[in-house]
Amino acid sequence: MKIYDKIPKVKYFEDSVFLHFTGNMFGIGCSAFSKRGIKKINELKQKTENKGYIVLIPELGWLDRFCEQQDVKIQRILQQYWPGNLTVLLDVKTDKLGNAAFNNKVGFRIPASNFLREFIKQINEPIISTSINVSNESSINNLNQILKEKKEWFDFAILPKNEEKEEIAPSTIIDFSDNKLSCTREGSVEFQKIKESYLFPQILFICTANICRSPMAEYLTKKMLIKNHLAFRVASAGFLEGGFPISKGSRIFLTENNIDASKHISQKVNRQIVQDSFLILTMTEMHKQRLLELEPNAVYKVFTLSEYCDFSIDIDDPYGLDVSFYRETFKKIKERLEILIKKIID
Repeated sequence: MKIYDKIPKVKYFEDSVFLHFTGNMFGIGCSAFSKRGIKKINELKQKTENKGYIVLIPELGWLDRFCEQQDVKIQRILQQYWPGNLTVLLDVKTDKLGNAAFNNKVGFRIPASNFLREFIKQINEPIISTSINVSNESSINNLNQILKEKKEWFDFAILPKNEEKEEIAPSTIIDFSDNKLSCTREGSVEFQKIKESYLFPQILFICTANICRSPMAEYLTKKMLIKNHLAFRVASAGFLEGGFPISKGSRIFLTENNIDASKHISQKVNRQIVQDSFLILTMTEMHKQRLLELEPNAVYKVFTLSEYCDFSIDIDDPYGLDVSFYRETFKKIKERLEILIKKIID
């Protein structure tokens, strides 16, 4: 069995079955369009009933090939958790995925592994991904054991060297039918967190220290959301260690707008708050790039505040400067947030 540790320059592996790593689990897969490949996997797993297969795609835009436009709440969930370990059951509008579907639904996911996403782009077809085991037996997630016991299952493997591995865990599978969100299988992503995000999506603002710009944006957004009866959560964070109060200048201008931020305590951005947010808005392009270096799989939800609200200029840090700079900073943030609220309403 040939093991590719770089993206192979091959257009299409016709009906081949291959070993891969999603970022969270080792899996056996093939092209989602391959009847022979899926039949072979069914035989290897001794699968006697059709419950469908999870289909992996590399980008959000690929959903347009197979599904109708999604409800905005589901769009937010996809934006929040993809790439990642969340599978979402969606109705399909094409029979090309008939061999992977169950009751006209397919479980879609964008895997955490950038290597696997690039491979799917290279072959330009979605793939199915399922656990390495005979049905009703425990899945195998140790590579040495897989190569020792199941090597003959695969035509080849795509396994990059030194790829960072997330926790070994199955994906959480959710379904949205009849305007209800339900959990088909709870994996590494807590369904309670997903449900909370579905009902009350979170917007996160990011600046350097979380004492000037991002708290201004946080508290002003909260006021605007309440005024417009919008059920969103808002948070803010920075890249420096937390534990500090809001800056005097920021507090003054929030107070002038009848907003009390006296209890604000800065916090350092972390993986959990990033995962809990469907939209992350940074004050500068540098903040955006730094956050994506820390959390590259947040790619679909991180924007500068200016970028998201159709402005071209970053919001500079007023810390340590004259009160007039704080006034100008507050004005810029408010202008952008007014557009943000309009986008949410629209």
